[in-house]
Amino acid sequence: MSETNPTPNPAEPTRTVIVLVAMEDEAVPFLRRAERTGEPEAAGASLVRSIEIDGLPIRLVQTGIGFVNAASATTAAILWARAAHPEAVPVVFSAGTAGGLGAGVEVGDVVVGSEYINIDADARVFGYRLGQVPGMPESYRADPRMLAAVELASPPEGDGWHVRPGLIASSYSFVTADRADIARTEFPGVAAVDMESSAIAQVCYSNGVPFASVRGISDLASATAPVDHVDNTSSTAERSSRVLIALAEALRL
Repeated sequence: MSETNPTPNPAEPTRTVIVLVAMEDEAVPFLRRAERTGEPEAAGASLVRSIEIDGLPIRLVQTGIGFVNAASATTAAILWARAAHPEAVPVVFSAGTAGGLGAGVEVGDVVVGSEYINIDADARVFGYRLGQVPGMPESYRADPRMLAAVELASPPEGDGWHVRPGLIASSYSFVTADRADIARTEFPGVAAVDMESSAIAQVCYSNGVPFASVRGISDLASATAPVDHVDNTSSTAERSSRVLIALAEALRL
């Protein structure tokens, strides 16, 4: 049975908001919008900035691509937040791009993860479900208050794109047509696929930290996915940042 990360308590002290992006292009929309930006600092392989957007302090972490980079940077960010504000539980978001897999998901939409799995995890010979990391739950679920705020983060009607909650699957591989067909068959209902979200979700689950991934759909995991991803990264990363900030403001973090 899937397990849920802790629900934020409005009575708790102000939380540290951590935003993780894999690539520089995914950090740019946050930096453009920030009214205050600290100097970048190296933390292992990641690049960290303290910024402020609409009065909201954010720890912006450029992690690098992939599971290990994402997990390492997430762990470091959580440890930093707990040392800086020991009385408050940090809140973690992942922003950036993803490939669309779900029915009705289009390039330019934004998927907010309601659930996360690792599609490369296969320990079925030991009784685990496909996608389940041994010793971990079958999937990781987003914080319910984050999902409840998704409607408030949706764009005005007529903008031509939508914000959709859904299952985000993560892989060590960049997913194109052949692997996309396998993912749709093995994980019915999958909305999007990326290379970081489930790793971040696992770290947050292990540390009792609320998490949600907010991903702009840059491609549809087709034969043209690599080209589409490059062409659409800028616009979809910008939409991801807009939705994420709207979510954070709706939650009054």
